[in-house]
Amino acid sequence: MKKLAVLLLPLLFLFLSLSGCLDDETASGGTHTFTTLSGETRALSDYEGSVVVLDMMATWCQPCQYQMLELRRVRENYSESEVVILSVDIDTKETAQQLRQFKQQFAAYGYDLDWTFGMDNGNISKQYLGEGIPTICIFSPAGDLSFSHEGVAVYDDIPEGLPADTARLKPVIDDLL
Repeated sequence: MKKLAVLLLPLLFLFLSLSGCLDDETASGGTHTFTTLSGETRALSDYEGSVVVLDMMATWCQPCQYQMLELRRVRENYSESEVVILSVDIDTKETAQQLRQFKQQFAAYGYDLDWTFGMDNGNISKQYLGEGIPTICIFSPAGDLSFSHEGVAVYDDIPEGLPADTARLKPVIDDLL
C-alpha cells in the first residue's frame, strides 16, 4: 500500500500541474475573462500594474445605474494609468448592443462613461459575484483582491438618504496607490 502511494503521489502532482490547478495565472485572475464592447477578450490579469475597480452589473438594475455616477467620480479623480474601471455585465440574457445603448443613454444626459465595458464570459461572476448586483471588487496593482462589496458603493461622500455605513471607494483606492 505504501509503495502504491509513493507511485501515485508524483502522478497526482503531474496531473494537477497540467490541469491548471497549480497555475499561478489562475490564482491571479488570468483566466477571469470578459468580452469588451469592441469584441476583444480581456482578462483581469491584463490590467495588473494598476488598481482595478471591477463593477459587476446589469443594464436593468437601478442600483447599478446609480453606481455608474459614483464610478464617474472615481474616473474624475484618478488617471487611467492609476485606476482602471471595468463594468462587466453579468446577465447572460443581455447583449452587447443593450450594453452599448445603456452607455448611450447616460451620454445623452451628459454623463460620459469613459471606461471599459464588457460582457462576462461566465468566469468573472462565478469567482467574484456576491448575492446581488452591483458587486464591486477592487484589485491591487499586483492583482490581489483587496475589497469586495455587494450593493451601491459611493466614491467618498455619502449622500443624504444612504446609510452612514455605505461603503466608500476612495479610501480603499488611496490605500492601494
